[in-house]
Formats: sequence, structure tokens, C-alpha cells
Amino acid sequence: MRNRPLFLLLVILFLNCRNVAVFAGGEAVPLPEHPRPDFQRAAWVNLNGEWKFRFDSEDAGLKEKWFADASGFPDTIVVPFPWGSPLSRVADKGTLAWYARTVRAPEAWRGQRVFLVAGACDWETQAWLDGQPLGTHRGGYTPFEFDLTPFLKPGQDQRLVLRVDDSPRTFKLEGKQGYGNARGIWQTVYLEARPKTFLEYVQFAPDIDAGKVRVKAAFSSPASAGAELHVMFKSGGLREAVLAVTSGLRGAAVRVADSERPSLVA
Repeated sequence: MRNRPLFLLLVILFLNCRNVAVFAGGEAVPLPEHPRPDFQRAAWVNLNGEWKFRFDSEDAGLKEKWFADASGFPDTIVVPFPWGSPLSRVADKGTLAWYARTVRAPEAWRGQRVFLVAGACDWETQAWLDGQPLGTHRGGYTPFEFDLTPFLKPGQDQRLVLRVDDSPRTFKLEGKQGYGNARGIWQTVYLEARPKTFLEYVQFAPDIDAGKVRVKAAFSSPASAGAELHVMFKSGGLREAVLAVTSGLRGAAVRVADSERPSLVA
């Protein structure tokens, strides 16, 4: 099997506000653009929009296994707006609630790793896919992700369920809350497909005096034989850098200058 190269495309993205997805009922999907234009992969599906919703004032959902059957969720919330906000269409009636919706990974994603990515959700988030646990995240201000791959059925409808607990905790960071409570999902949620080895992050260190930039990339797993790092610029007249990555490395760095050939650096 040929090893797929690792691609890094450095682009300036212009968002076209007229390119808007819609709900099944014909309403515009909120925030349809990718939340990270600096790190956008081609294969992604925006999950903003209407989700089934249910408060859990008695904290009975886990015991009653709501994650296995969300048919009793009576309300509808608009993601990614926190419950209690007018845009969510759900009043603030509690600190613990459940979300559910149907998701379908495209058939073309078969053989890839697929992640559920949330920009932020306040505060403790647990997730299930078709009743199978995906994991737990604690924290209300930073992005997080769950790996769906072991339970994914590309091309088929599956049930995604989230339990979000924003109950008071003595150790939890709180703001002034002058705008009222912000509970639950409050940043874009999406599915994303990635190859088996993918870029985890990229760092840039410009050297203005020398007219160079150092690009450092970290990989999700050790590079296999034949892996390559591609660096492409959409402007500036710089040539594409294509460098072989030594097998077993978890990252690589490239120094790029207009007058030099790109080189692999430590």
C-alpha cells in the first residue's frame, strides 16, 4: 500500500456569506463556515443547527440510559447557541441537559479516522454514538474531540448523544456572567475525516531579517516509510517544499526562503 503524503496547504481563505447551508425545514444553518480556517481539512461536515434536547433535573439520564434511546427528548435546540440564549430557542431551566441528533459520515470516508470536534461546551461533556461511549471532556472554553472511528458506519444514519453538565463546582472557572449563564454547546460542532497519520498542529517561526520562515509540523503517530511533508504557499512566489520524512519521526520542520531550496531542519 502506498503511503499517503502529509499535506500542509497555507492559504488565505475568504468566507462567502452567501454560501449558507440550510436545515431540513429550509432555515439557514448558523455559522456554516469552518471555525478554523487556518487548519481546515477538506473532509468535514458541519453539525450546527437543530438537535433534539432534554433537561435532566433529576440526574436520571445515565441510570435510565438516555444515551441508548433519545426518542423521549421533547425539545429542540439550535446549536451552537447555549441554552438560555434567545438564539438557542431554549430557556435556561437547569444545569444538566442532553443533546441528540442523527449523523451520517459519507461513504467516501471509509478507511479514514473520523472525529467529532467541538469548539467549546460548558462544562462537562460526555458523548455516545449508537449507545457506545466515546469519552468525557471537562472544561468550557477550549476545543476538544472524540474519535468515532471504532463505532462508525459510513453511509448509514447513526445516533449521536451528548450529556452536558454545567452544575456549580468550587474549582470551575467562572466569568462575571453579566450577560447571563452560557450553558452547553456554544461553539461550532463538526465531523472531520483524517488519514491514519495526520497533522496535529503546525507552528510558524518567521525570520524577517533573513527572509525565511521555519515551519514545524507534529504528526499524530510515527511517520511510516515513504511519508512526505508538503508545504505550499498561495502567494509570495515561494516554491512548494516536498521533503521526505524519516520513518518513525513524530514531526518535522522545514525552513523556507525565496532564494533557497527548502530544507529539512531539526
